[in-house]
Amino acid sequence: MPLYTNDRDGIMRRGLARDMVRPLNSEPWMAGLEWDKTTDKYTRLGYAGSRDRSPFDTWLPWAGMRRCNLDDNGKVTAYHGDAAYRADGSNGQVMVEIPAFWYRTEILSTGYRWCVSPCALPGFKLHPAFVRHGVIKSRVFVGAYKASAYDVTASATEVNTITVTAGASASGNVTITLDGNRPITVAVVAGDDANAVAAKLRAATYDCSPYSPQSFAASGADAACILTCSVPGLKTTATFSGGTTGVTATVAKTVTGAGGYMLNDPTGRDNTATTGDKLASVSGVKPISGWKTSLTLNEARTLAHNRGAGWEVIDFLTASALQLLYLVEYASFNSQATLGNGILSITDDGATNMSPYTGQTNALGNASGSATGNTHYQTGQAANSVTYRGVEDFFGNLWEWTDGINIKADYKPWIADHGFASDTFAAPYVDSGLTLCATNGYVTDIALDADNDYGFLASAVGGSASAKLCDYYYRALGNRAALRGGNWAVGTYGGAFCWALYIEASYSARGVGARLAFVG
Repeated sequence: MPLYTNDRDGIMRRGLARDMVRPLNSEPWMAGLEWDKTTDKYTRLGYAGSRDRSPFDTWLPWAGMRRCNLDDNGKVTAYHGDAAYRADGSNGQVMVEIPAFWYRTEILSTGYRWCVSPCALPGFKLHPAFVRHGVIKSRVFVGAYKASAYDVTASATEVNTITVTAGASASGNVTITLDGNRPITVAVVAGDDANAVAAKLRAATYDCSPYSPQSFAASGADAACILTCSVPGLKTTATFSGGTTGVTATVAKTVTGAGGYMLNDPTGRDNTATTGDKLASVSGVKPISGWKTSLTLNEARTLAHNRGAGWEVIDFLTASALQLLYLVEYASFNSQATLGNGILSITDDGATNMSPYTGQTNALGNASGSATGNTHYQTGQAANSVTYRGVEDFFGNLWEWTDGINIKADYKPWIADHGFASDTFAAPYVDSGLTLCATNGYVTDIALDADNDYGFLASAVGGSASAKLCDYYYRALGNRAALRGGNWAVGTYGGAFCWALYIEASYSARGVGARLAFVG
């Protein structure tokens, strides 16, 4: 009787594989972990006892986590590996399905014990990520990639026409930058007229790999260089700089058709409720941020809601579920050591959204680990995305807005499972009763009690990047919102358990993005 088939409901009914029926200790039907916070020692429990993590590939709920395409009504149209599966958004958003699970947390004098089961065992609770406004969910979905945007008015084919208006008065290089990421330099010499410069622009190579999976075809005549993206349905932007050569040019965009995923993180994103653009999770595009168009928590939430009923920005309950599943599986808080460094150590240019394009981990599919061989398009530094069971950039690349948690002044989290709104401290938000650490630092202990026993927020700091929770905690006085994971430049501070609770919900920055979720 195999555990993992395409029959998801059948899996839930049949339970565990035959080799799990006999308990390894007194706790059958569950996998667990005990962490001694004094000695920083991990001990596997249940049917995970004394094993490495490889069997988790056949154990629920982990084996049920898989990439899929989800249409805007919340219907799965294909799973990773199916012939119809697409990573580019043409068959729906690319999401990771997380099946419901039960958990038990024990608060010990020396640490904590966490247990996870696909069954409702005595003393276990259904994880709150799967209870929404009193309704039990058999599964939730999170974006496989950092959030990008679908422009509801962008063209199915966009063409950028660069028209040279003055020739070269001096020798040197002119530069075309495609989508803010890929500079193409073309050498000109003094005396080149507008037509000669344009001819050299047309002769240049506009292959953006490995920075992005797109290339551009150049055409035109006389003083015009016309650039057409090789992939239709993507919003593209070209800019021109003549440097010290004296060359000038205008850039015009021709738009045809309707609807397209934004290739870049451009100006002009429409954050209007109902009629505006939509939050997306697709491969081959740059994640959005507050770089050129504002992306507050409320705006990210609006973009998610524009996709339809049940769509949200990833919320605290779902993020906590992912953290718990990761922790029990890997028996380590040190996510940089177990999954890979991630995109956390890129030298910041102080000006742009430096996140690489989505899709580095496509070859890994539903597996966990790190992409290899990628370098940053601007700095040349190693820039390899990590993935946890299909969730690319589980940490790093961009901070993720995390909804459903509001921090009331000072350091008091209020949590909701629906009806998300910023700076709200009334129903459906509930006072957790917890008070978080009042100091920045590497986390050494977790704020938990019997009623709020599923999160990983800081109650104490003073650790390091290789001890205790291994990730950093940021806080500030006042009412605050939540970011998780870290962006490209936070270094060892970032990771799966890094929380930044120092910003307001109205904050917008080039290093802050989002992740799509579906809980409806």
